[in-house]
Amino acid sequence: MNIIKTFALLLCLLSPLAQAETTLFGLTLGKSTRQEVEKTYTLQDKNTASGLPDSWNYYRVSGEQFNEPLLKHATLYFDDTQMLGRIMFTFPSSVQKYKALEEQLSRQYPRLNTAPFVSEPLRLDKAEFQNETTHIRLEHNVYNTNLSFTDLKYRAAAQKRLAEKKALEANKPKKEP
Repeated sequence: MNIIKTFALLLCLLSPLAQAETTLFGLTLGKSTRQEVEKTYTLQDKNTASGLPDSWNYYRVSGEQFNEPLLKHATLYFDDTQMLGRIMFTFPSSVQKYKALEEQLSRQYPRLNTAPFVSEPLRLDKAEFQNETTHIRLEHNVYNTNLSFTDLKYRAAAQKRLAEKKALEANKPKKEP
């Protein structure tokens, strides 16, 4: 029964229409605003993305709001214009879920050639995919199986902001002891 629910979720997440624009559960990366999202979902636990300005916020949405019993929660990330840039789905840790998602993603998206994966104490496996508009990261660890979809424009802007912050910190004069 769980396998059937997993594949039903995959069909929702990875519809053929998602190739040009990535739309997941009625949310379109790079197009849906926070105000539009709030009309459908209750956003909880507001936080600021680490290293990014206070206007780059993320919120949690409970899995029940997506009518998916296997989904713990989703985390929705918004940029400084309050545009949805990233969605991360968090499932309980499951090798079967990871393998099913990896197989489905492999059929739908080009896989990125990344350095060979070396297992870390908590992270057990990962895979990355990307099309013209979206970067997809699938990760299986001791605690969760995470699937994130990130708009490439959002990703580039976030990386630029983080690099600028790092450069500013590197150029700060060091205090004398």
